[in-house]
Amino acid sequence: MGSETPKPHVVCVPFPAQGHVSPLMQLSKLLHCRGFHVTFVNTEFNHRRLIRSRGPESVKGLTDFRFETIPDGLPPSDRDATQEAPPLCDSTRKNCLVPFVELLHRLNSTPGVPPVTCVVSDGLMSFGIEAAKEVGVPEVQFWTASACSFMGYLHFRELIKRGIFPMKERKPHAVCVPFPAQGHVTPMMKLAQLLHSSGFFITYVNTEFNHKRWVRSRGPEYVEGYVGFQFKTIPDGLPPSDRDATQDPPALCASLRTNCLGPFRALLTELNSSAGTPQVSYVVSDGVMGFGREAAEELGIPEVQFWTASACGLMGYLQYPELIEKGIVPFKGT
Repeated sequence: MGSETPKPHVVCVPFPAQGHVSPLMQLSKLLHCRGFHVTFVNTEFNHRRLIRSRGPESVKGLTDFRFETIPDGLPPSDRDATQEAPPLCDSTRKNCLVPFVELLHRLNSTPGVPPVTCVVSDGLMSFGIEAAKEVGVPEVQFWTASACSFMGYLHFRELIKRGIFPMKERKPHAVCVPFPAQGHVTPMMKLAQLLHSSGFFITYVNTEFNHKRWVRSRGPEYVEGYVGFQFKTIPDGLPPSDRDATQDPPALCASLRTNCLGPFRALLTELNSSAGTPQVSYVVSDGVMGFGREAAEELGIPEVQFWTASACGLMGYLQYPELIEKGIVPFKGT
């Protein structure tokens, strides 16, 4: 009989705080249930706290789910308290790479333990990337907060670069232009209302077709707006219609892409020359409405793309080419 294929061995290293340790522990347990050998790496400080609070049995583990430790680089302490975040972040970044690389080498030379096949490190523990490269194994960054907050962090530098942050002292004026379908219009309206309640002047831009449908279904008072919140329209480029029905998505998408840039640019110019209306500060356009970005760039206005599906779904779309390139999808053997 041939020898057994060794189990995949994942080394998980969380940032040493409860909101990071708990989610990575849950992921580790799921991987263990799927047949992985798991090594869960705590800092020495957190490991001692775990023993004090739950007893030594809690870190004994199993034959294929083991606990290991590395120092965090801070002065030794037996305080049973959360460590101060800024010095902890600084110390783990500067001091944890070498001990973690040594741990990976030790695991790879331990009899009865499968070779390390993957490192899963917290998004704040970047030394995990460097260590995995040194040892020659794949590495995955695990983000423990929401996908929405992750997108915010990823784009914050870009928002500063575009001058969207910090906010200007004058009343900001956001022009919001959703894709004309209910699953896009409703989330954009909620965002527009939140921005208005935070002090923004809002211009909400519907297509003429959708505007007429709103008037029919909710009455003309609904689109009269109110102080600091107005409605405007642009044509969608399709033949005029009074049908109270959802438009054909392929034809609508093609028409918006080819016909809306000119009318939208003209609307922005009109708003900037209107007495009593603040200058347009930002354009917030639906991720499907690419002309919003072009018009804003032409007029030198910062622009934000608003994705109305889940942030997790957006991350999937953004990373899909990379997953194909790395051979992760399509899945093998399915």
